[in-house]
Amino acid sequence: MRMRLSELCLGTVISAALATSAWAGPALDDGSSPTADPTTGMPTVASEENPVEYGVGLRLRNVRVPVSVLELFVERSAGGASNVGFGVELIRRRGTVELQLGFEFEHLEVGEGVWINKGENVGAGDEADYILAPEHAPNESALGWFTIEFTFINHAVINKYLSFRYGGGAGLGIITGDLYRYNVICNGATNSMPEPGCVPPRFPDGRGSYSEGTQTEVKYDLPPVFPVINGIIGVQIKPTDKMVINLETGIRTVPFLGTSVAYFF
Repeated sequence: MRMRLSELCLGTVISAALATSAWAGPALDDGSSPTADPTTGMPTVASEENPVEYGVGLRLRNVRVPVSVLELFVERSAGGASNVGFGVELIRRRGTVELQLGFEFEHLEVGEGVWINKGENVGAGDEADYILAPEHAPNESALGWFTIEFTFINHAVINKYLSFRYGGGAGLGIITGDLYRYNVICNGATNSMPEPGCVPPRFPDGRGSYSEGTQTEVKYDLPPVFPVINGIIGVQIKPTDKMVINLETGIRTVPFLGTSVAYFF
C-alpha cells in the first residue's frame, strides 16, 4: 500500500528531484553509499561474506585423572592417571567458528597397586583388585584408546592476535590393549592400610593370597567402544592469518591439558 502511494506522489516531486539531481549525483555515485533492496526499495549496506577456509592441525594432550576424582567411584585407588596423547585435526573455519574432525591416540594407564571397590571392606573379608602395570601384565599389554570426534568451537576475538576459545562435541573411542589384575584375598589389611596385606606374593613383601589359589592374571571385561564427550576452553594465538596456536583445557570424557598448531590453506 505504501508503494502505491509513493507512485501516485511521484509526479508531484519529479520537478524537485530534477532540481536537486546535480547536487545529489556525486553523493549517490560514492562507492560507500548503500544500495536499494529490489523487493522493498529500502537501502541496504553491502557486506562481504566470510570465506570458508580449510586447515590441518597437530595436537598434543595430557590426559589427567587425579586420585580424588577416581575415589569418587572406588573406595581406594593406587594412584591417578597421567598419559600423553597425540593426534591430527581436519578443520573447517568460517569467521570465528571452527568445525573440527579429530583423530587421537593415547594410553589410559592407571596406577599399579591395590584398588578396592566402592562399599567393600577388605578387613571384613572382601577381595581387593591388584591392578598390573604393562611391564607386569601378560605380553606387556597396555590399555589405550583411539578416538574420532567432531567438535564445534567458537572464538571471542580479543585483538588481532588473540581470541578466547570455547566449544564442545562428541565422538567415539575404540579401546586398544588390555588391563589386567589379580583378585587378592587380603591378610591383616584394612581399607586405610591395604599394603602389604593385599599385595600378591609375586611382589616383594606381598602378604596377600590369590583368590584363584594360583597366580592368575585376570583381564577386565571392558566394552570395545566408549563415548567421547568434549568440552573445551582456551585461547587461540594467531601469529599470521594462516597459522594458529591453541592452548586449551577441558574434558574428553576425562580431563585434559593440551596444545595444537594448525595451518589454513
